[in-house]
Amino acid sequence: MPGTFIISLDCEGKWGIADRDNRIESGFITRSALIRAYESLLRVLSVYEASATFAFVMALTLTKNELDDWMPRLTDVHVEGVNWMRNFRRAEAAGYLGGWFCPEAFDLVRDSGLHEIGCHGFRHVPLGNCEVGSEEAGYELRSATELAKRKGVDLKTFVFPRNCVGHLGLLADQGYAGFRNAHPIVGRHGRLGNLAREFNIREVSQDPEPSASGLVSIPGGYFLNWRQGLRRVIPEAVTLMRWRSILIDAVANDRVALLYLHPHNLIDGPGTLELFEGVLRIASQLRESKSLAIVTQAEYCAGFVQGRANSHPRSNGTTQSAQPTPKEASALGSDAPGEAW
Repeated sequence: MPGTFIISLDCEGKWGIADRDNRIESGFITRSALIRAYESLLRVLSVYEASATFAFVMALTLTKNELDDWMPRLTDVHVEGVNWMRNFRRAEAAGYLGGWFCPEAFDLVRDSGLHEIGCHGFRHVPLGNCEVGSEEAGYELRSATELAKRKGVDLKTFVFPRNCVGHLGLLADQGYAGFRNAHPIVGRHGRLGNLAREFNIREVSQDPEPSASGLVSIPGGYFLNWRQGLRRVIPEAVTLMRWRSILIDAVANDRVALLYLHPHNLIDGPGTLELFEGVLRIASQLRESKSLAIVTQAEYCAGFVQGRANSHPRSNGTTQSAQPTPKEASALGSDAPGEAW
């Protein structure tokens, strides 16, 4: 079987920064800016005929007509002793909810007919936090499922807010097939460690993972460098060399490469879209050589893990960054590595 590439997009709007006062106050996320970001991502994905998983915070998808029914459902919740909804409450009081709701983004993805709509929670509450108990976690998951069903969407996979994995039993009760796991190494050394890792041009992909609580565990993968702040010092060529190594390793060792990104990263990260397209170009070339499959999270859950288990033994996770075979090098070319509502 070919290597596997999954594109996983965390669709959050302002819910993704609900607890970050300075980011909220900057006002960079607006409804119009979000729409442009989604249009750009969908355009690039269409060019390369690549399907992706758009995991939505379901509250972001609410329309004006749905707000009367759902506003009372957007209840306060405390995380680490602080009200997660405090900035939303301020916006609600001010009568400006731009960036908190963007049903147009959801419609763009659904109407494309090419991509999976996954779930990223109801209010983006980090469910793995030890202070978020089963009652609150259950409410978050049930609310997301109910809203999705009203929109005619059957949610198959879940992306945990902040990659904070927890309450898998409750997730299984909601009928999900799988979830995107957190990478076992990435994040252990904080932001500076993550920044340093971006220079690893011999990065490797991941092995398929055993199931958990009856759910397929989707390898967590890597965040595409968001060209903002200190991350802008990382040369684009280095990022593309890193992703080329990840993808070639997936091909050479029948492993999984997952790229994740927040669509709103395109708003304040100039050049991020071009990086995304560069990675897609590499993946597309490998797919054309029949050595890489580009799948959604739901497709991965439906068949790829079982197919791998039947075909190949898993490595011990210490595979060295692979050098391309002649077929892969040929496919890659000579630069292969050796507003208010």
